[in-house]
Amino acid sequence: MNASESAVGAGAPGPEQHGSADAPGGGGDGAACAADAVGRSEGSAGASSPSTTGPLGTVTALLPRGALILVSLAAAWIVISGMQELAALIVPIFLALNLMIAVHPLGRALSRLGLPRIVGSLVSMVVVLIALVAFFAAIGWAVAQLVAELPSYGPQFNALLGSAFDLLGRVGVSQSQIDNWLSTFNFSSLFGVFNQAVSSVGAVGALLAATVATIVFFGLDAAGLPDRLAVVARQHPRVHVALDEFAGSVRTYWVVTTLFGAVVSVIDGLALWALGVPLPAVWAVLLFLCNYIPNIGFIFAMIPPTLMALLDEGPVTALLVVLICSAVAMLIQGLVQPRVTGRAVGVSASISFLSVLFWSWVLGAAGALLSVPMTLLFKELLVDADPRARWLNAFLADDPAAAEESPHERAAKDPTAT
Repeated sequence: MNASESAVGAGAPGPEQHGSADAPGGGGDGAACAADAVGRSEGSAGASSPSTTGPLGTVTALLPRGALILVSLAAAWIVISGMQELAALIVPIFLALNLMIAVHPLGRALSRLGLPRIVGSLVSMVVVLIALVAFFAAIGWAVAQLVAELPSYGPQFNALLGSAFDLLGRVGVSQSQIDNWLSTFNFSSLFGVFNQAVSSVGAVGALLAATVATIVFFGLDAAGLPDRLAVVARQHPRVHVALDEFAGSVRTYWVVTTLFGAVVSVIDGLALWALGVPLPAVWAVLLFLCNYIPNIGFIFAMIPPTLMALLDEGPVTALLVVLICSAVAMLIQGLVQPRVTGRAVGVSASISFLSVLFWSWVLGAAGALLSVPMTLLFKELLVDADPRARWLNAFLADDPAAAEESPHERAAKDPTAT
């Protein structure tokens, strides 16, 4: 046996040393065995630096650090560009994956009751489809209520427009200047905006159809997922632990976001009802749905009720709507929710906000909805699963201790942290 074979033999344990995996995110004996295997492999990694062994280690040892950084940035740019091109494919697949992960405990509970795995998978699939239909049905109901109500506010809108023209006249803008501006305005551009809106509706329909189809196939394959993860746990324990942590974090994120969205929508809905703003239930539903867009969703949800309050009740009520919605958002969504979400999923509030901007740029509007789960996936696979990259958690995680401890080590010390 040569030196390299001895080094391999002293490294990570073989497949026969690992346990079998339980259901995803279950934290069963398989996950524990995989975590133990990760601990042993990380311990052995300290004896010999992985960056200087093997062909890849030799290359990285010869290249200057600056060249390695440039190569890494170039590779990241290629991956991001590819994701932008494939956004229409990535979004429905990842959305379906998130929804199936969120309801996985239901199927696992049915399996523990003695029902076949396929029954639990099919029940989970049906629950996801019902939730998805309810989500889009709520949007359709809110839009229909708004469309039916808006025509009755024509006189108020004309009066508001006249008041705006009077205000412009008092500050020195004459009627001739306004007419000149209107004459130069290209109204054909409005048709372009209308066409874009129609295209967006078509894109949403295509996204919904692709998501539903993906959910159906995921549901049919979910029955055999524990056996597949058992193979991953035996062959690549670090990857198994990362996937297990990702599933638990994503599930917690959606639960926490849903609960806080319900709280915000109830508070704001009652406040709008007390102020006499029309359609308070519609705005409550809109606030709940937009809560799934971290940090900035409430801004989009606040605009329609503010305009409605301005038309129906006047500027004072509109100002109160802005103040109340902003105060609730700052208190619950700005202070409480990011801390609870960050503690639950392991990312800081600033990373949560920046992820919205980044993934919206990469994947489009749907990227805002999937920003935190997508960040969690990359964090678990590229940072938490690699002891050499775990120092990045000093800037990514909600707790700087994550830079020195693996997720399963922190969970063992504090079971309530996950």
